Amino acid sequence: MLKYSVIIPVYNVENYLPRCIDSLLAQNYADLEILLIDNGSEDQSGQICEDYANQFANIAAYHIPNKGVGSARNFGLTKSKGEFIYFVDADDYLVGNLFSDVESQLDSQLDLLVFSYYNSIEKNLSEITRSAKILPAEGKKDKSDFIGLFQELWLTDMMYTVWNKIYRREFLEEHQIVFESYDLGEDVRFNLNVFECVHTVSFSQTCYYVYVSGRTGSAMGQYNPNRMNYQLEELGKVDQLMTSWNIHDDQFIDQIKARILMSNIQNISKQKMSLSKKRYYVEVLCRNQEMIALLKKATSPLRPLVRRLLHFKMYLTVIF
Repeated sequence: MLKYSVIIPVYNVENYLPRCIDSLLAQNYADLEILLIDNGSEDQSGQICEDYANQFANIAAYHIPNKGVGSARNFGLTKSKGEFIYFVDADDYLVGNLFSDVESQLDSQLDLLVFSYYNSIEKNLSEITRSAKILPAEGKKDKSDFIGLFQELWLTDMMYTVWNKIYRREFLEEHQIVFESYDLGEDVRFNLNVFECVHTVSFSQTCYYVYVSGRTGSAMGQYNPNRMNYQLEELGKVDQLMTSWNIHDDQFIDQIKARILMSNIQNISKQKMSLSKKRYYVEVLCRNQEMIALLKKATSPLRPLVRRLLHFKMYLTVIF
């Protein structure tokens, strides 16, 4: 049986895709297949997938109608033959020797491996800055260790994404874990289902992946008015999970709510839109019942000045 299946959803990333695939080939690791799932691209991405598939025996290209990144990953799962599954985003790339380095940790007892990564800000494919995101844990952990570490791990923002994780395929199949179709946050929901069922997890503090932000046309760039509602729904699922583990913690949940609010305000303030529109969007956020409750709390984790400004509807000041 193959060791790894690498699944890459591809959509209109012609400038980034060769770098991504080349970084996988540069790993010099034979026991893996690369599945390129062209998700209805309208640029040359589909042709690039074909070119690589024709040149390398371990690369396969598939072309499917665009029903979102989750459905492309699900399609890849149905085609995969590897013992372990790894998802890569086509505009990012790998560094180091991920597959050979972690191979010895991956056995039939391990459900999940999580590793550290780099955040990179680019302009026109050249890097401006890079910072490392390092996990607070190293080595193998059982379920109770994982539950004990969960809050600290969640606060790193490193548990939402799929591309810094390797999943055992039989584990996903056994628990019927697939991507649900959502505009946003399908990765978070997928991972929460994984965390609920996981028994053995391994952590690595080595960075193997470069997550590129600042790409024009990327889904993370535009502001989605539903973003906060999705995030609060996800947080509700986190709360349910923690309650089922007997580690429910109101202060922790408030801390995440405050982060959700501030990250959405920050996202709005960066958009190219009129000030009145920005103000309107921030006002909508603050009219949410959960946020109203958060702004009223004297013990709120929000910075006191920000909390007062939002509470008194001084939205433009906060945007500035």
